[in-house]
Amino acid sequence: MYRRDLRETRHDDLLADAATAEMAEQVVPEPDGDRLAYAVSREHRTDLYLRDGEETRKLTSRGLLAQRYTHLDPRWFDWHPEGESVAYAGEDDDGLSVWTVDVETGAKTRITAHGAIDSNPRFSPDGDEIAFVTDYRSPSALAVASADGRRVEVLRDDEYLYQDPRWAGDALYAVRTRHRDLSDRASQVVRVDRDGTVEPVFGGDSVNAYAPRPRPGSEGDELAFVHDASGYDALYLTGPDRAEPERLLAESGTDFGAPAWDADGDRLALTATRRGEVHVRTLAVESGETATLTDEPGDRYFPEWHDGDVLGVEATPTRPPEVRNLTTDERIAGRPPAGLEDRFVRPESITYDSTDGVEIHAMVYLPEGHDAADPDSIPLLVHPHGGPTAFDGYEFNHRAQYFAAQGFAVIEPNYRGSSGFGREFRNRNDFAWGEGDLDDVVNAADALADAYPAVDGNRAGIYGGSGGGLMTVNALGRTDRFDAGAAFYGVYDYETFADDTDDVGWRLMKRELGYPATDIDNYREASPVRSVPDIDAPLLVLHGEQDVRVPLSQSEQLVEELEKHGKTYELQTYDDEPHGFLKRENVLDAYSRVADLFAKYLEIDPDDGSSRPHSPDDGE
Repeated sequence: MYRRDLRETRHDDLLADAATAEMAEQVVPEPDGDRLAYAVSREHRTDLYLRDGEETRKLTSRGLLAQRYTHLDPRWFDWHPEGESVAYAGEDDDGLSVWTVDVETGAKTRITAHGAIDSNPRFSPDGDEIAFVTDYRSPSALAVASADGRRVEVLRDDEYLYQDPRWAGDALYAVRTRHRDLSDRASQVVRVDRDGTVEPVFGGDSVNAYAPRPRPGSEGDELAFVHDASGYDALYLTGPDRAEPERLLAESGTDFGAPAWDADGDRLALTATRRGEVHVRTLAVESGETATLTDEPGDRYFPEWHDGDVLGVEATPTRPPEVRNLTTDERIAGRPPAGLEDRFVRPESITYDSTDGVEIHAMVYLPEGHDAADPDSIPLLVHPHGGPTAFDGYEFNHRAQYFAAQGFAVIEPNYRGSSGFGREFRNRNDFAWGEGDLDDVVNAADALADAYPAVDGNRAGIYGGSGGGLMTVNALGRTDRFDAGAAFYGVYDYETFADDTDDVGWRLMKRELGYPATDIDNYREASPVRSVPDIDAPLLVLHGEQDVRVPLSQSEQLVEELEKHGKTYELQTYDDEPHGFLKRENVLDAYSRVADLFAKYLEIDPDDGSSRPHSPDDGE
C-alpha cells in the first residue's frame, strides 16, 4: 500500500523521541510538609515519585492506575495525614489493588486483595482508614479499608457508580452516576455517612455534578463542587446556611473544574477551559476576586496548593506535561527531551461554519515555512479526536507535530459532541452519530484550505482513533472528500460491538444510540461497516490485540467487508497494545506507516535525497 522511499524519513526520529518523553500526570503535596508525591508516565508505565528538597526518589516500580478518561478530577493517590506513606492503586499479577508505600523505607503494603479493580484511595483525616472505589461486588462500589489492610467493608453497592470520594470528618462526599449513564452527562454529588447512609447533596435531570471539595475548617458542613445546569461547568458552594447552592464562579463559554481549597479554606484554585485553552485561576471566596496564574496557551490539570502557591501539571504544544509551580512559573519536576521544543511548530486555532449554522473550533498544525510556500503546495490531513466527549486544544500533540514535520497541514476539528464548549454542544450528536458531527469533520478540509492559501484542498487525507477511527471510515464511505484514510482501533459495527465491549463502552453506546431492543436501527445506521461498498479510497486499519474497550474483532469485521468488496486496504495489528498505542516501537511503526500511506496517495516527494529505500523487512 505504500513505500518508505516516497517521503523524508529523518523526522521519524522526532516521533521516536516524543513517544518516549516523560509525561507528568498528577502532583499531591504532603499535608503540612514540604515533600511532593507525583506520577509520571513513560510509554505504557506510570510510576509514583517523591520529591524531597533537591532529591527525587522513585516509590513504585510496577506501575499505578493513572487514567484521565473522565473530567471528574479524582485524586489517584493520597498522602497519609502525618506524611508517613502514600496510598495508591497499583498493579501486580492479580490486577489493580490499593497499596501504601512508606516514603522513608519504600516498603509496600497491600491493603486490598480480592482480585477486582480498585481506585481513588483517600486516607481518612486520622489516617486510620482508606476510602476507595472497587469493582469487587459490582462496578464502582464505595468501600473503606483499615489502613493496615485487615478490614474491608463496602459502604455502597447499588445501582450507582461511585467516584472521587472525599472525607469530611467521619463522612464521605462522592460523585455517583446511574449505571445506565455516563459521568459526563448525568451525575450527582452525595454525602455518605460511615454507616452507609446516603444523602443527595445536589442532582438534576441531565445535569452533570462533580468534584465535591469539603471546605477546610468547616467540619465538612460546607462544600465546593461543580455542575453544569447553567449550560457550562460552574463553581458552587453549599452548606447549612444556604437553602440552595451559592454560585461562586460562572462564565458563558468557559468550563470551570478541578477546584482545590487552600489550607485556610479562603481561596480556591481551579481550571478554566475555553476554546482549546486550559488556564488556572484562583478565587477568593468571600470577596469574589479572581486571578489568572497562566497566560501561555496550554493544557493544565489537577491544581493543588502548597505553601501559598499553586502547583499543577502543565503541558504546552511544544513541551510535554511537567509538574510546575504555576504561581512562580517554575518547573518542579519533568524532563523534556533535549531540543524537542525547537523541533515542534506552534499550532493555531481557527473557527468555521458547518451545517445548520454551527460554529466549529479547530486546531491547525502547519509545516515550517508555510507562509512562504506556493499556493496549493501543501496537502492536508483531517484528524477527528475520539471520545466523542473530548477536545483538541493547546496540548502536547506529538502525532500531529510529526505529520506537520512531514509537510502536511493538519486540522483537528472539535466537532459537535466535543467537550469544553458547554453542555448543549456536548450533547449535539446524541442519537445522531454520523450526521452533523460528520459534516463538521468533512467541512474541516475546506475550512483549512480556505484559511491558508498554501494548503491544497484537493489533496486530503483523514486519520483518527477510537471514535475518530469510526469517523474516518464514515467519512470515506459516505463522502468522496478524502483520497486516503487511516483508522485506529475504531468501532465499525455497533450491533456486534454491544456484545464485546467493556462496561464503559456499553454505557457510551446506550447514551449515544439507545437500547438495542428498541433502537436497533440507530445501531445499524451508525455503523460505518454498512458504507464499505461506497469506499473508493485506500484504507489502513490499525488495532491493538489487547484492546477490551474496542476489541480487535471490530477491525476484523471491517477488513472482511473491505475484502469482500474488493477494496484497497491493509490491516496492521500489535499484540501488546490495549486501547491506544503507547509503546515506542508501536507508535513509530504505526504512524510512519500512516505517513507512508499519505505520502503515496497525496503525492509528497521530498526531492532532497532524505528518503531511504524500502526495506523488505518493513513488509509491503
